[in-house]
Amino acid sequence: MAKKIFFDTNPLIYLVAQQEPFYSKVVKFMSDCIADDAEFFTSTITDAEFLIKPFEEKNNEQVKKYKNCLDKLEFVKCFISEQIAEKAAKIRANYHDIKLGDALQLAASIDCNCDVFFTNDKQLKQVTEANVVYLGEL
Repeated sequence: MAKKIFFDTNPLIYLVAQQEPFYSKVVKFMSDCIADDAEFFTSTITDAEFLIKPFEEKNNEQVKKYKNCLDKLEFVKCFISEQIAEKAAKIRANYHDIKLGDALQLAASIDCNCDVFFTNDKQLKQVTEANVVYLGEL
């Protein structure tokens, strides 16, 4: 099992909202990672993506639940830097159908030297610069 796991936004949505059918798979994956002493990473892009719906719904409890989840599981936050932005641009130059937000997430995981990029976005598997683990295949 990998030691540094970067979480894309969708697995965190499933986890915090306890949204099946993926919630159980995310919990199992995380349990296996915790047993292997892995560290969890995400980025400020995840914050921006995750918080849209709770802010729209004025659901402060969901905002609090998200932040508590990251704190409790000791997520390391990758902040988007000029270096990450440049890596994201290179990813987009090589993979034209990858959206900017996804490219930034992938670039952040690469910049943070993560062993795994954990997502439920199947198209990101085409990016060879990262070891993409697709939740749908677990």
